Amino acid sequence: MVCVTPFFLPLAGGEVVPDAELPIPSNHFTPPPPPKKVPPMVIQASAVRRLPTHSITLIRGEPSTLPDIPLSPITKPSASEREKESHYHVALGATVYDHRHSLVTWTDPETKECFEAWCGWDFTLMSPLAQADITSKIRSFHLSASNIDTTKEKRFGRQVELPSHPRVIADGFVIAKGDASNADANELLTNLRNYYLRHRPRLILIKKAQQEYQASAAAWHKENPPKPESHTFWLKPHRGSRYLTKEGGR
Repeated sequence: MVCVTPFFLPLAGGEVVPDAELPIPSNHFTPPPPPKKVPPMVIQASAVRRLPTHSITLIRGEPSTLPDIPLSPITKPSASEREKESHYHVALGATVYDHRHSLVTWTDPETKECFEAWCGWDFTLMSPLAQADITSKIRSFHLSASNIDTTKEKRFGRQVELPSHPRVIADGFVIAKGDASNADANELLTNLRNYYLRHRPRLILIKKAQQEYQASAAAWHKENPPKPESHTFWLKPHRGSRYLTKEGGR
């Protein structure tokens, strides 16, 4: 099963430019850097906790001679006209079979009506969906999608099969649950389908880069399995820090 990380989509006007709004991520995995060494400091106190496989050391250094970090100025938030409007959030869940048929579910945030639709395109390709006009109502958008390979996936010892569903053509959709004539539901699916068709070549390249990155990361972690290591944490307060006052506690 391939899972797609959920994403957040604010409404934005204008045509989506693939190169600007759909950048292809790097497929190169960079191993994590080694931990930083403890900088030179006058140690005022330290404590060590020894575990069977490693140790954890806490060091408290003398306060820094630098001025204390100033508090952030309190600014009064200003609400834009869009923020004053009612928040219309839509969350979709998509179960994709063999990257061909997508069972999409969502709930209308106003009427609370539940919808199910069978779509003839791969919703897992839409994970990098960037700012775009989906409907005139939606203020934010969230998608979670996963693919099931019916030739490999097994549950309870049996091969997973494509569930019975209404006939749906490639790149088409059929609302199987909920009001099939609902204008908002049809607008949502139509615009998602049009977005997919318009940017499909780009979405395929993005998915390919993501898969290559995941494969590279998995190979590195296999060659470098995690092992217990000793860690050192150091605290060095700023001079005049409110955490050094009596009111602050310590």
